[in-house]
Amino acid sequence: MASMRLTRLLDGVRVLEQAPADPEVTGLCYDSRRLKPGDCFIAIPGTHTDGHRYVETALRDGAVVAVVQHRVGTAWPQVVVDDTRRALPLMSSTWFEHPSQAMTVIGVTGTDGKTTTTTMIQQMVLASGRPAGSMSTVDIRAGGDVDLNDSRQTTLEALEIQAQLARMRERGITQVVIETSSHGLALQRVVGVDYDVAVFTNIAHEHLDFHKTIEAYREAKASLIDLTAESVAKGIEKTAVLNRDDPSYPYLAQRAIPRRITYGIQLDADLKAQRVEVTPEGLRIEATTPLGALPIRLKQSGRWNAANALAAAAAGIAIGLTLEEIRNGLESFQGVSGRMERVDLGQPFRVVIDYAHTPQSLEKVLRELRPITRGKLIAVFGSAGDRDRDKRPWMGEIAARLSDYAVFTNEDPREEDAMAIIDEIAGGAEAVGWQEGENYARIEDRRQGITHAVRRARPGDTILLAGKGHERSILIGRDKQDWDERAVAEAAIRGISP
Repeated sequence: MASMRLTRLLDGVRVLEQAPADPEVTGLCYDSRRLKPGDCFIAIPGTHTDGHRYVETALRDGAVVAVVQHRVGTAWPQVVVDDTRRALPLMSSTWFEHPSQAMTVIGVTGTDGKTTTTTMIQQMVLASGRPAGSMSTVDIRAGGDVDLNDSRQTTLEALEIQAQLARMRERGITQVVIETSSHGLALQRVVGVDYDVAVFTNIAHEHLDFHKTIEAYREAKASLIDLTAESVAKGIEKTAVLNRDDPSYPYLAQRAIPRRITYGIQLDADLKAQRVEVTPEGLRIEATTPLGALPIRLKQSGRWNAANALAAAAAGIAIGLTLEEIRNGLESFQGVSGRMERVDLGQPFRVVIDYAHTPQSLEKVLRELRPITRGKLIAVFGSAGDRDRDKRPWMGEIAARLSDYAVFTNEDPREEDAMAIIDEIAGGAEAVGWQEGENYARIEDRRQGITHAVRRARPGDTILLAGKGHERSILIGRDKQDWDERAVAEAAIRGISP
């Protein structure tokens, strides 16, 4: 069994009060329900509860020491640190012998496109012959092996991140791409990760329930540049890949880092799309790069994927891939589950599943589908509970402007009243003239909402199922109910078959 002295584990952690002894630790734990004898318990203040409530229980149940921000009761030994949230990633990295220092690590952040760009980069690097892994909202990849990420976390907790990196190191993975969320950055989950490249997609209106202001949200995203610039040197110039077309660019460009590579479709950039053409097979892109011309034929639809591909290509340049390796990798990319995913059982109308759950992404998808829809464009979506409320009427307004009919339904209501959320979305639609019954329906049960849309569809119509994408659960109250958007859509389509 692996073990490590407490004093070594605390290397780099700001300790305010040491324990009276230096016990041998055989594991780390921040969830008292998973504690094993010999563990070091780290008390993390959380959204719903505070780990300090369980310190005495953890010590009684076999923890050899507890790391806390303030002493709890009389149980001992306890080590007092200034910030247990920061201590957890630092201790986790030390426990696993700093796995990211043995790898090239690319972080991908932004509001939209993170998962697709993360997976694009991993598949591109893998296709070049380099052992590559990734962690994303959808899955965890090590080479060609894929495990679903069912945690509902874009960026895992620090201990799990370091454990995954250590497993990848053991398998010989030398290049890793990590989808890095604003939550993961603000909660310091990735503090112990030594990044080499920071890739930005865009920064838009999202997660203000957590960050409170767009300025705080933007600052959390920008901190990925700081982490990258300050990380251990590994022979690759620390690089920020920035979207020249995004309004966040001037803010991000002020952050100090040795190298910046820009990409864009509208404005001049290091990687510039001179032409983006939608084809029946996907997208044809003609781009210029610092290494020369880069023609790409993507299998993915959606014009925004041109920007994702340029971001991935810029990351490839940053780590030393050739243009041929970049092109071959991007052209072989098969896409990500729940991103512009077609459901085709031979029905005379189109059904598309997409993870679009922000106003910006919903608008992009609807605008993309409108020109290829001969009939009516029908949108089915909701908005998450216990999350940013301001976007709900905004999304209702977008549906009213860009679709012909909509079904407002559940996404993940959590502990909010589901119909109250739907009413807020409907309010945005009604503000621009829509009427219930004629233009939209409010159906709380998502399965029934999808069935309603399918029964309403006529030949040539398009149904967009937005907001859930790849997710395998719906959060109602504190319950996690199984969900499969594609299976539900297929069942609804089969239900109308003659």
